[in-house]
Amino acid sequence: MRLFLLFLFSISLAFGNIESNSTGFENEPSIFNLSKSLETSPQNENTLEEEPPEPEIEAKLLYQSYYELPKKLFKGQVFSLTIKALSAKEEYESIDYEFSNPIGLQLLSDEQNRKVEPPYLFDTFYFQVKGNRVKTPDVGTTLVFKNFTGELKETLRGEKIETVRLNPEKDFSSVLADDFKILEYKTSQYDNQHNIIVFSAEAKMANLQDFSLKVATKEGIEAYEEELPHSNFTYYAVVSKQLNELKFSYFNLGTRRFQDVIIPIVVINDRVSTQTDLAPTQNTHATAKMILAGVVSAIGLALFIYRRKKFYILIFIAPLFIIAKLAVPTKHVCVKEGSNIYLLPMRNGTIFEQASQRFTSEALGDAQNFVKIRMHNTQIGWVKYEDLCQN
Repeated sequence: MRLFLLFLFSISLAFGNIESNSTGFENEPSIFNLSKSLETSPQNENTLEEEPPEPEIEAKLLYQSYYELPKKLFKGQVFSLTIKALSAKEEYESIDYEFSNPIGLQLLSDEQNRKVEPPYLFDTFYFQVKGNRVKTPDVGTTLVFKNFTGELKETLRGEKIETVRLNPEKDFSSVLADDFKILEYKTSQYDNQHNIIVFSAEAKMANLQDFSLKVATKEGIEAYEEELPHSNFTYYAVVSKQLNELKFSYFNLGTRRFQDVIIPIVVINDRVSTQTDLAPTQNTHATAKMILAGVVSAIGLALFIYRRKKFYILIFIAPLFIIAKLAVPTKHVCVKEGSNIYLLPMRNGTIFEQASQRFTSEALGDAQNFVKIRMHNTQIGWVKYEDLCQN
């Protein structure tokens, strides 16, 4: 019996070792199955093939921003708006700009002033403040390439800028400028109560076209030239004869102060004269001058005969030249019907009247292809040579 139990125990022990060994082999990788264990299963292969590729990052070809945008503007001010641009490609043919949705601004010129500082471009445009609120325009920029069939556009959004209104004195000319300089001026009699003053001036970053004076009973801009940031003009004003000087002010954008400009009024009888009330006794004055010159000449002759000195010959001869000049008949011109009569001898000057019919007038002088004439209503004006009758 003891031997039988020992036999069963030996058999159970043997079977336990066999199961233990078989479990270990299953968990332990086999050298014969190593290649299969390293291979990717068919299911994994399909998964890798179907996975989409990573999206490519598209490079931005144009970068732009406002350069040195002003923080504060004054109503009426002319200022520059500069766009700083950088292109990632050098083969572009041109950069075009389109402005939209500005508030309180007026574009003064479509042409940009370009400055190149590689790799950047600085394109400057000029605007004038017209409103009480200001927002710079949205800038649509198109980059055009050679042989490029499509369009590449970028948009720079506008920005708000603080706006300030001036509180000027009565003599303010409505001009704001970095600099304002009088070049030349002339004053002539206009009529018995008024003088007319004409001057030319140049300025930088200025709204010269808004120039106006409250003391003027009549005024206007005769000529205007602009090549921003510089501009110049010729202005006339009819003012009271009581004024000894023409004083006005402009706002200096550099100093942020009102600056006075003073032009002395010295009446000169010259070819710029446009007076409407010449003395009606002009011919009487000429006769009086001839009589006076004749008396002086006679005295000179008498002294020469009495004292026999050569000096008195000059006193005798000089007045004779004056008499001869005054005795020359006045030149007259014929003016065509419908001819424009100008206030000043300037081609684009102010037209104050038009000849209703053909007439003949005394020629008082000429300047710059214009003839100065006196009209039937005693007004003085200028007419172009081309408007004179040929016969």
